[in-house]
Amino acid sequence: MTRKAIKPWLPALLLILPLLLPAQDSGQVQFKSVLILENGRIKPLDTFARNLLKQFSGRSTFSGQEASVWLARVLFTPGQTLHDRVFLINHSDVPTALGIAGQGRQRYSFLQVEPGLAKLRQLAMQVAQLDERSRSAVDNETWRLYVNCQIYIRLLSACDFAPAVEPGSREPAGDEAAVLAIVPPSEAGTEGWLSPAAFVAGPGREAAAAEVLLLQEAAQAFRSGQDREFSRALGAFNRSVQGRLANGAAGGQVSLEIFYNGLDPFFKAQLAYGLALLLLLLSLLVRGRLLPRLSLMLLLVGLLFHSSGLLARMVIMGRPPVTNLYETFVFVAWVCVVLGVALELAQRRALGVMTGGIAGLLFLLVAGRYSMEGDTMGMLAAVLDSNLWLATHVATISIGYAGCVIAGIIGHVQIVHRLLHPGPSPFRALAARSLYAVLAFGLVFTFIGTVMGGIWADQSWGRFWGWDPKENGALLIILWCAIVLHARLAGMIRELGMAAGAVVSLLTVVLAWFGVNLLGVGMHSYGFTSGIVRWLLAYIAVEIAFLAAALYLARSRPVPRGASRGAGAERT
Repeated sequence: MTRKAIKPWLPALLLILPLLLPAQDSGQVQFKSVLILENGRIKPLDTFARNLLKQFSGRSTFSGQEASVWLARVLFTPGQTLHDRVFLINHSDVPTALGIAGQGRQRYSFLQVEPGLAKLRQLAMQVAQLDERSRSAVDNETWRLYVNCQIYIRLLSACDFAPAVEPGSREPAGDEAAVLAIVPPSEAGTEGWLSPAAFVAGPGREAAAAEVLLLQEAAQAFRSGQDREFSRALGAFNRSVQGRLANGAAGGQVSLEIFYNGLDPFFKAQLAYGLALLLLLLSLLVRGRLLPRLSLMLLLVGLLFHSSGLLARMVIMGRPPVTNLYETFVFVAWVCVVLGVALELAQRRALGVMTGGIAGLLFLLVAGRYSMEGDTMGMLAAVLDSNLWLATHVATISIGYAGCVIAGIIGHVQIVHRLLHPGPSPFRALAARSLYAVLAFGLVFTFIGTVMGGIWADQSWGRFWGWDPKENGALLIILWCAIVLHARLAGMIRELGMAAGAVVSLLTVVLAWFGVNLLGVGMHSYGFTSGIVRWLLAYIAVEIAFLAAALYLARSRPVPRGASRGAGAERT
């Protein structure tokens, strides 16, 4: 391989090489590897800490330190964390109602919230009696703050190793076990795990007594700053727990999940996609082939991180990465980038980098919003626990979504380009052919995925089709894409009409993808939907306004002289 062939890949190697270096064996590494049982899934404490800190503060780090460092301080030196501003309040009416200082969207410490805890509990009990659909934004924020404060309070005493406590000074053992269940019973499974404090306060459990003593040693070492002793005690604790697990669950999957958390592949993919788009914009001002090539290289680097994240999740969970809305956003973003790379390699006109980068960046940003609501690798409902149908129906229809999304983005590009350059354009002709191919791709996979879903429904519920909102949404995508493609073949629409139809196809995908979840009815209304109604309605309004303005301007603008009617004034 020549020096010229190697040189373009050096930036990618420099980015990836540090991530492949083995982590040092320290107390914090051992703390991350502690297993915890939460919502039926055994996971490393590192994942629990990240999810919890995101739930509290909207961030996965605190003061530049990893979430596991913050959690270790909460458990072993709880008094030092009372001033930490980790409780994010998004609505200014909440602190006003609680009588605490502060305004707007900001983060509070527990000591700031503590004077209003009695009032918070009273308001939360009132919210709990309301139907979820009738709750206001203030109600939801009040309930979220109450839940977060209760979890934090229980964590403060979860590693209280004193066997004698005053009545009422500690939460019930069952509640503590749900917050920090790291001590499995004698026959370890997915039930009966306890927090250290719950273990000490309960009846004798000789099988795990030695493990709790190791946790006591780790706590003392942490308070005295003895990292070597902290690492030794937690290492012995981890080996003991993992050795008692019936399925040997902890091994390589725990290490992989910790590596996945530290790598944060989807955030790095976002950065790469964003930089690719930025370089693409700069290439409009600076002539030459260097910037377009660098933008394609960055798109490929982002795709590498994106792919590594998807593969890691598949190995960790042992299933296709399409089980909830978060995962479908990540997967559809990946397919969109793959389609963008394919377009770019076939045409070399920057259209693939633009469409793939926009779709990948936007959908990963949306996925990051949903990651704030809990563990994105949670346990599946029984009816969804089928790798065969997840890999055929859900993955296939998600690929169809991606095709329609890319077609919709190309449609936006075509319309904007036509408004700026009304005359005939080789670029638009090329984009029109790409749009036609990608929309047909989306139609085929959406149709196959819908048929597969009907077969799955027949096996699960005894009926192939039941006019469920999600089923109707999939049918709407198929019908609309078929209408657009047939109208183009019949000559009823041309370049502009095809572009407008592709934009509407993107709108139908958004509605069928997660808009039907907002209805709260049907068998496909599942998780991760709070707080998106306004954004969805705003998106619909913007798209309608964009199409209306674009079609009006296209019809009212005269065709330049020398341009044929067929190329410059298409029927819409």
